[in-house]
Amino acid sequence: MPFSLPDIDYFLAVVRHGHLGRAAQECGVTQPAITKALRRLEDTVGVLLFERGAHGARLTGEGRLFHEQARRVSMQHDELTRVSEELRAHHSGLLRLGVTNPTGDSDTVRAMAEMLRRRPGVRIRLIIGKSDALNAAILAGDLDLAVVPCPAGITYTCDQIDLDQDSMLVVARTGHPVLQHPQPGLDTLADYGWLMPSRDSGARRTICARYERAGMPEPRVMVEAEYMSEAALGLVAATDLLALCPAISLRAWAGRIEAVPVEQLAFTRRLLLLSRPGGHWSALMEAFRDLLLRYSRPAA
Repeated sequence: MPFSLPDIDYFLAVVRHGHLGRAAQECGVTQPAITKALRRLEDTVGVLLFERGAHGARLTGEGRLFHEQARRVSMQHDELTRVSEELRAHHSGLLRLGVTNPTGDSDTVRAMAEMLRRRPGVRIRLIIGKSDALNAAILAGDLDLAVVPCPAGITYTCDQIDLDQDSMLVVARTGHPVLQHPQPGLDTLADYGWLMPSRDSGARRTICARYERAGMPEPRVMVEAEYMSEAALGLVAATDLLALCPAISLRAWAGRIEAVPVEQLAFTRRLLLLSRPGGHWSALMEAFRDLLLRYSRPAA
């Protein structure tokens, strides 16, 4: 008959205390349960393991030999349990991630896909939102991490890891009249409406500030869309609207949407990974961070 791990634990508790009653208290069971466990072990081994008397329970010579091996079995079981928990922590669990509408081939999406391939037990709760809202959600404990753009002059209160830079371009449909100008400027764009995010967007504030510095009125916004989604890009491709778009979003629209080379309006944004200030990094958070850094900073 194989040995029971609970019976071995009870046996070791009796050895530690030299008393069945105190061993029962430590293990949270009754003294008869300890007595039955010792009897099962002794029946299996075929020898007495303890000498019981008025002063408690002492190991017999055979009991001392058994104790040495039982202690090893218990330590090996504890180590196996610890390793199993570590493996489970790395390969399963929930990662709460915030993003600002990444494109399908972005580093963020590729890092998520790689995590799911490597760790089938992982679940990802993906929240798409505005950068300031994602920053607030991390501070409130509702998100673990967020990947957000950061234009010049914008600050966040979360801890930050620099990932990469993101070029922002003025775009228009292929064949748009502004593309006929060899060096289009702000005056070239004056006759056309824009698709832009809301006024509190960092990107829109950057563009409006540049128009103001040039002494010109703000762009005429005809459509507000918080994210440069497929629907928004489709609207640009089908009209004479101009838009401000991350360079990476143009890859899938080659031949339909083009960058308008307006030097006064081109700028770059930092891409950041936000986390809670001083917060604990779980194994899943660390794994996602490392994948994201590998994609955004490939080895030379």
